[in-house]
Amino acid sequence: MYNFNDETASYDGVPYTDINWYDVVGQPFGTASHFSAIIFGTANNIVDTQGAMAIGGDFVSPRGLSISLGTGPNLAGTDYDPEMVRFLVGGNVAMQGPLVVAGHVVVGGNFRAANGSTYLIGKDGTNDQVQTLTELYQSANGSRYWRVSDRGDHYVISSYDTPRYIPASRINADVGRFFEDAQESISNFHDCIVGLSPNGTVTEQYHQWILRGNDPRQNVFVVDARPGGILNKELHLDVPQGSLAIVVLRTGDNAHIQYGLWGNEGMATRTLYVFEDARNIFMEVPAAIWGSILAPQAMYHAHQTGGTVYGNAALGGLAVSASSGFEFHRRTFVGGVVCEEAAEVEPAPAPAPAPAPMPAPAPRPMPQPAPAPAPAPQPAPRPSPQPSPAPQPTPAVRPAPAPQPAPRPVPQPIPMPQPAPAVRPAPAPQPAPRPVPQPMPMPAPQPAPTCPPCPEGEKTLIIEPIPIPIPLPCEPEEEECKKECLIEPGVIFGCIWGCKCCNNHDWEVLLYKVCGDGKKLLERTKLSCCGCFEFKVPYDDYYLLKICPLGHNINFAACKPMLTLKNVGVMSLMME
Repeated sequence: MYNFNDETASYDGVPYTDINWYDVVGQPFGTASHFSAIIFGTANNIVDTQGAMAIGGDFVSPRGLSISLGTGPNLAGTDYDPEMVRFLVGGNVAMQGPLVVAGHVVVGGNFRAANGSTYLIGKDGTNDQVQTLTELYQSANGSRYWRVSDRGDHYVISSYDTPRYIPASRINADVGRFFEDAQESISNFHDCIVGLSPNGTVTEQYHQWILRGNDPRQNVFVVDARPGGILNKELHLDVPQGSLAIVVLRTGDNAHIQYGLWGNEGMATRTLYVFEDARNIFMEVPAAIWGSILAPQAMYHAHQTGGTVYGNAALGGLAVSASSGFEFHRRTFVGGVVCEEAAEVEPAPAPAPAPAPMPAPAPRPMPQPAPAPAPAPQPAPRPSPQPSPAPQPTPAVRPAPAPQPAPRPVPQPIPMPQPAPAVRPAPAPQPAPRPVPQPMPMPAPQPAPTCPPCPEGEKTLIIEPIPIPIPLPCEPEEEECKKECLIEPGVIFGCIWGCKCCNNHDWEVLLYKVCGDGKKLLERTKLSCCGCFEFKVPYDDYYLLKICPLGHNINFAACKPMLTLKNVGVMSLMME
């Protein structure tokens, strides 16, 4: 069993030796707090997830997918790990592009991805790790000359000959049971949270909802957008430093996100958006959502161009357009949620367990509710109410906030002598609440200046504008606004992850200033296969971004870059 208390370990994903569900006291996401997103149904077309990802159904995409590659083009911030599964799928995987993961890939059904798929595995210091990896990723259709590559600080599993992955049956992992238990546990926590009594106020203004609370531990707000489910205002939080902000959204069957910014970056790990009754969540603008989303019953429809969720997400399904740059970024929710139901049924203190019991980890431990006097609940798996004296798996009860859970024994796939896992404990709230000052309102954007006449001889191209809907950035001189601004003005930043032709070749990225019917080249840069580009230009002008494949093996009909625009801080940007 993986030791989640090990401060030197990575916290993305689950170990392939212990793919089982664990509840955690005060943590609505349980084991899934180690994933940027857990999707219980099908998902498609997403191209990048900064942390790990778990999909209970099928994943289908005509593009490639990168997972747990950190925050930059050179794997900055990535934690290589010898055991962690960063892409876990209960159904089938069918991709036309390559899959690149900093970690293991475990799939319960069939698997297909483009040649060139690569997995980066950390070293454990043992002499037989290469042999273990070879056995985990062996394929009957692969070349007998295939080998695990040593890259110094990590190993590389490449799929140059045949698609490679770890079948769940090869490691005796019941991934179907994992997602079944996860959905039940997270749904129970969801129902518990929506039953909480609000202790904060919601003030509606023209362009924002101001959510104010003064509880130093947990502030609960209810935003009622029924019957239309239109969420077209900023959600601004004003709560004590170190406290939780839980926002319950009542929308009816369909929720419509029509504003570009929710919450703020400094509160992302302590903000939880709970969709109480939505069956569909439509992101109708490329919004930035600072905080975690709890909607295990809802299908999430991402915007057709982009958008980002900065936190954990538990969703019933995920639908992404084949041209969208929508992403999940890792901001782990700290936990520490207290439900009223848990306080009402708190049992009398139980006798302390024996000081040195025989280790008998159970895959489905049941967390005990935190005592009321404690400053914050400590996240730890719930032990079984009756420890077993014999060296066999202890029966565990299925988790639920209800006071009488039904026991059900669960087989332990790969027992290990370490203690049951626990996520990192949530930091205790500050004893003295300090209100967060309300930021100044975002100023209205200024009209674009009249474009000066272009020099003669440069009117060589007539361009049909292709508008890209983006939220307007803040004015640079507004320091308070800049802290919560969705985009950085004057910066065009994006990344190329490969080509749809499935070949590796260079790219030339050119940025033009558009003036009337002509254009003027401002900057150009070359990228090798995959990489990122950044241009710094004035905000108020109009620009054209052109990306061209380079090399002897290019096919102009099939070569299209797999592109993610991460910051578009100009008035207008067209692409060619």
